Amino acid sequence: MRVVEHRRHSRRDPADIHLSQDGVDLAGRVALTLGHFDRVVASPKPRAVETVEALGFSLDAVLPDLGVMPDDVGFAVATSSPRSFGDYVRASERSAAMAEYALRQATLMREELMRLPDGGRLLMISHAGVIEFAVAASRPQDALFWGPVPGYLEGARLFLDRGAWVRGEVLRVPA
Repeated sequence: MRVVEHRRHSRRDPADIHLSQDGVDLAGRVALTLGHFDRVVASPKPRAVETVEALGFSLDAVLPDLGVMPDDVGFAVATSSPRSFGDYVRASERSAAMAEYALRQATLMREELMRLPDGGRLLMISHAGVIEFAVAASRPQDALFWGPVPGYLEGARLFLDRGAWVRGEVLRVPA
């Protein structure tokens, strides 16, 4: 079985593209709870790359697809303001464009995991929306009950066994 932790980047000042000091501090606290990862990938956006560094990991690859959302999907998300993982599941069921984007994100997670040997662990750092859509296409039956969208450094842990998504868990950061 292979495992991916797909987490949102850490805190940043809304007026800046870089992590704030609070974001660096938050990453330091979360880092204490993380284990070993065999591969670490991130969006090319500075806040994602800096999150990897603040967590104390070396970046193995920058994946541009983790940092972009098609305009039609992004507009629909912005106008509907999804508030939960379940909202993303339902949006993917209603919109072909959202379903296609969700499937692309789930496929990207699977492809990255398949680079690892059985038992391998992958850390992905990306953004709000990206994580929820990836989960909506991989484990919708879990995501429907996970509650609010991920906050900073929150996300999902997904388990892939023989090419199938077999389990998922929401990842929350304690207050």
